[in-house]
Parts: sequence; structure tokens; C-alpha cells
Amino acid sequence: MPIMSRTVSRLKQAVPWPSGPARALLLRGLLVLAVLAGCLLLLGQRMSGIRPTQVMEAMAAIPVGACVAALAFGLLSHVAVSGYDLLAFTRIGRRVPWPRALAGGFSGTVMAEVLGFGLVTGSLARARIYRANGIGAAEALAISGIVAAGFFAGLALLLALLLLWDPTVAARITGLPPGGIRALALVALAVMAVGAALGTLRPRRLRAGRLDLRIPDARWLAKAALLAAADLVPAALCLAIMLPAGTLPPLAGFVAIYITGLALGYLVGSPGAAGPFEGILFLALPGVAPADLAAGILMYRFIYYLPPLAAALVLILRAPSAPRTPLLSGPPLRERIAWTMDSASQAEAELVLLGDKHAYFPVEGQGFVFYGISGRIWLVMGDPVAPRAAWDSLAAGIEAEARAAGATLAIYKASARARPMWETRGYHLQSLGEEAAVSLPGWSPEAPARRELRRKTRGARKAGVTLRRHRPGAHPVEEMAHVARAWHDSKGGQQSFSMGHWAPAFNRRHMAVTAWQGESLIAFATVWVSGDGREWMLDLMRQRPEAPNGTMYAIMAEAIAMASEGGASSFNLCMAPLSGLDRADPPGLLSRLGHRAYTGLNHRHGLQGMRRFKEVFRPDWSARYLAVPHPLILPEALLAARQLVHRQTAPGECGGLRTPWLAPLPGAASAWPEQAGTRRPRKSAHRAA
Repeated sequence: MPIMSRTVSRLKQAVPWPSGPARALLLRGLLVLAVLAGCLLLLGQRMSGIRPTQVMEAMAAIPVGACVAALAFGLLSHVAVSGYDLLAFTRIGRRVPWPRALAGGFSGTVMAEVLGFGLVTGSLARARIYRANGIGAAEALAISGIVAAGFFAGLALLLALLLLWDPTVAARITGLPPGGIRALALVALAVMAVGAALGTLRPRRLRAGRLDLRIPDARWLAKAALLAAADLVPAALCLAIMLPAGTLPPLAGFVAIYITGLALGYLVGSPGAAGPFEGILFLALPGVAPADLAAGILMYRFIYYLPPLAAALVLILRAPSAPRTPLLSGPPLRERIAWTMDSASQAEAELVLLGDKHAYFPVEGQGFVFYGISGRIWLVMGDPVAPRAAWDSLAAGIEAEARAAGATLAIYKASARARPMWETRGYHLQSLGEEAAVSLPGWSPEAPARRELRRKTRGARKAGVTLRRHRPGAHPVEEMAHVARAWHDSKGGQQSFSMGHWAPAFNRRHMAVTAWQGESLIAFATVWVSGDGREWMLDLMRQRPEAPNGTMYAIMAEAIAMASEGGASSFNLCMAPLSGLDRADPPGLLSRLGHRAYTGLNHRHGLQGMRRFKEVFRPDWSARYLAVPHPLILPEALLAARQLVHRQTAPGECGGLRTPWLAPLPGAASAWPEQAGTRRPRKSAHRAA
């Protein structure tokens, strides 16, 4: 033994042994070579007596109907393959139009299957497919890795279930008793169940550079298993139908053999799983004549791989290129948006800083457009933030970007001022409701027309309510958080996208008016101010359920007076949804249905009450529209708007700017006082107040 130790030591000195990643790579390479060598040795033994003419005759004997059926099974398998990327996108928090995701899933998986080394070949295919959606090499690699993880997780779960159902084939090959095979399958299922339960009960996220990955949970594992079953069972049938009837084990056993060979081949990284796949089949199917098995495998490879490979190549070569408009990103984008907002005429531009939107800002442009993505809809929020002369170029640019990404553009809450531009571009406009704006020159709560406002605020004064004004950054944040929590608990949630939500980092940017009873804060409102100071706009209204009647009217009257004293020309009270649709222009079926909803759902959603609240201030009303390129897009665009507005946001979530070319920023600090400090504060894209 000492002689052996000295010999090994001398060999290590003569030939340096790698360490770390190099050692892992070398060991993996040696393992791959060993597996391939063993499979080739087995194949050489089983196929030694087969002549090529025998294989050709066996291939010619396969019925045409079997080939057609195999083609159909292959099609079903590759339809399921296309869904892997949809599952992967939920892990990295990115969204692309579902047709593009299906094309990327199909092409990336097919290239990985056919060429081998799936992480490399699949990532290259996906990077080209998704380049118009702003997905770079790192994210394409992450998607390929998640797809591979989902495939093998689903494959392992499916294999364990099959072995639990029918362990006879595995028992015959391994020499273990069927009970032992079932016990091993149960152990594997238990391990996967524990992992899924931990991922569900203790959800975690993994930061990897620019990527923010969600650790798999039970729902994700179940979806991966369903996709694997929808992929692998038809694929196994595609092969089974090529083999002589009566020579195969039961279906569960054959599928288990098929996916075992496939998994071993993919782990090795060989193109099409070649070598290990054939070795497992020849080992596990002794009842099939070697010539017939070789012929079936060859026909299976022609039918299952060649047509999808041709389709994948076409999709990859015809994938739209990245948008040609040079766009700002990173710190320059944040700086230019801040500069643009400093002179913007609409207070609603503040919504871009919520962190739930993307921004389109050409390098040579004079302004920007911000939008959300839901499915294949890019939903622009409001009018372009730019001088009116730049609106047309921004509209043309964002249309081209959406088209290049395979998406459809829609505009949510387009103003009457922007209506002619969108109509000229061929868009169909549908009224969403009317927006209230108070004209401030000469505004006074003592005017005869505002008698009702004085009556409403009188009750608050009698209850001892006092009001305070707060400039940006000077808010009583802790007390406001308690009020926001009480409001949240009574209402059951908060909305976003087209309106603000309680997020201290965002709310501290803005003016605020608070209402107090003694030393207790009972209500508050925050107000946005446009860059040029001409428009002030209502954002949050939050009050405790026990606040005296008239409290919010008093707060709003104070905010309007503050805006008037600040030199503003108008105070925007926001939109009353579905109001005014009985006189919508243009009229239509959706307007009539919306008006019926406005009158019929008032008892549940208080739609008319919202309008009556604003009417007390005697505002001017103007329509806001949803603009779509074709009337048939309206339902999809409305659904996209609902999903974006009602998307659940974590209490206090407030991010930086996001675009398809700019990674999301880390998570926000908690908004609620009892959770304060439980999350890492996030960086902000806020301009100085």
C-alpha cells in the first residue's frame, strides 16, 4: 500500500490534477465517455449479426398508416414541448407575447434535442427568437436551464409514478423484486413531495446577476409533470407504433423504458440522446428482433426529429430582429425621464415611477411612453410624456417596437386631446368613462355653486377634524401607514398601474394633506404635481372606517386650495369609470353595456357614488378612451387592462423603472408598520422632490 500511495503521489506531481470547476468538468467528461463506451459496446454486441439490408427491409415493411399515426403523435409531443418556456417565464418574472413564447419553447427545445448540449444550443435558439423582446444571452441561458430543470423534474415524477404502477420491466432488468422497485419509487415521490412542500410553504427567490428567480413550488412541479406527460407519452407512442405488435411490454413499462433511455441520453448530452437511448432499448426489449428494433428507431428518428427541426430552423431564421430604434437604458434612461418629467404638463407622468411599467424612450427623442405587458398586449398608459409636436413620432416608434416583438399595441386612458392622433393612425376608440378636472382660476369653496361642498365639510369641522399640509418628504409616514393598513383591511386590496398605491418610497415624493382628531391621524390624501406645476392630480385617498362624515371632502377642498395658491391652473380629480357612456362618442354596443354596468353594479362597486363625490366640487368632465388598432382587439385589451390594474402588489411595493432592456430592481421595504424592516430597502429612480 505505501508503494501504491507513493506511485499515485508521483503521478499527481507529474500530471497536475485539476481542481474546482475544472475537476467537475473533467469528471463529467469521463463519465460521459464511460456511458457512451458502455452503450456502444452493448449495441455492438446486439447488432453484430444484423445486415443493413435486413434493417432496410424492416423499415419498408412498416405500414404507411403507422407512419401517419407516428407523425400525429410527434405533433402532439411537440405542441407540449412548446409550453416549457411559458412555464419558465413565470420563474424569471418576464413576460413576452404567448405566440412568441410558444415559438421560443418549440425552437429551443427541438434544437436542444436534435443537436445535444441543450443548455448551449437551446440558449442560442432562444436568444435569437426572443431578441425582439429584449431578452439577452443571460436570460436565454436561464430560460434554457429552467426548461431543463422542469423537464427532468417532470420526467422524474412521471417515471416514479410509472414504476409504482408497473414495476415488472424494471424488476426484470435490474434483478430487484417488484416490491423493491415500488419502494424506491415511493421514496422518490416522497422526496419530491417534501421539496415541493418546502417551496410552497417557504417561498424563496434566488438572485443571479440581473435575474430574479423563484424557487419551484408544488404548483410549478405539477405543471412540469403535466407538460412532461403530454410530451413524453405521445413521443413514446411515436416509437411504439413503429415496432412489431405483440413484442412490447405493457404501455406503462414501455413508456418507462423510453423516458429512461431519453433521460440518460440527454444527461450525457449526445445529439438526439443517441447511444444511451438505443442501448437502453436494446437492453430492455429483448423480445423485439434486433433488425426490427433498429428499423423502428431509425423511422422514429426520421419522423419525430426531422419535420420539427425544419420548422424550428424556419422560426429561428425568420425571427424578427431586435427593434432598430436606439433606446436609452440604465442610469441615462432614469436621468432623461427625470429631466422630461421636470417640464411635463401632465401630473399623471408620476405613474412611470411605480415600478410596474416599461418605458420607451428613443435616444434622439424628446419624451417617452410608458406601458405594461399582459399576454400579447402592450398597454400604453395615457398620453405620451412629451411636447405635443413629438407625439406622432413616439406613437410611430412604440408601434414599431410592439410589432417587432409580435405584440399588439393598445392605449389605456387616452385623452380627448390625443384622440385625433390615434384616429388618424387608424385606431378604434372606446370610451372608458369621464375624467373630472377643477378649473382653479377664481376657485373658492364659498361660491354659490359649491353650497353642497360647504355642507359636507361642516360635519368634519364639528367633529373636531383639523387639517395639515405636507410638502414632499415631510409626511408622518408611520401614522399614514396605520391608516393605509386600516383602509386596506376594510377594502380587501389595492390597485395599481393606472393609479398609485400605498408605497412610502413613492408617496413621499408628493404633496399630502392629512386629517387629525386630536393627535390621531384619521385620513390623508396625496397629490401629484406636474413638472411645469400647472396641473395637480389626486392620487391616494385613505381614511379609517370610523372617520367622521365629510372628512375626505374637507381634505380635497384643502388640496384644491393648496393647488390654487401654488399657481396651478387645474386640479385633476381622476376618472369616474363607466360614467358618461350613455352619451359616448362614438356610440356602440360596448358603450351601452358599460352604461348598464354603471347603473346595475352601483350597489356593489359604488360607481355612481364615485361620480357624485367628484360632482360636489363642480368640475369639468372630459372623456378618456381605450384605443385599439381593430375593434376585435377590444375584449383582449380590456382584459389586459383589468389584469394590470388588479395585479396584486405587495404592500408598499414600489420599484424603479423597468423596460425590456433594463432589469427590475430589488424588492421594496415593507409599507406596513408591523412588518417594517423585514425586507431590504430598494434603490429608487425618484427624481429630487
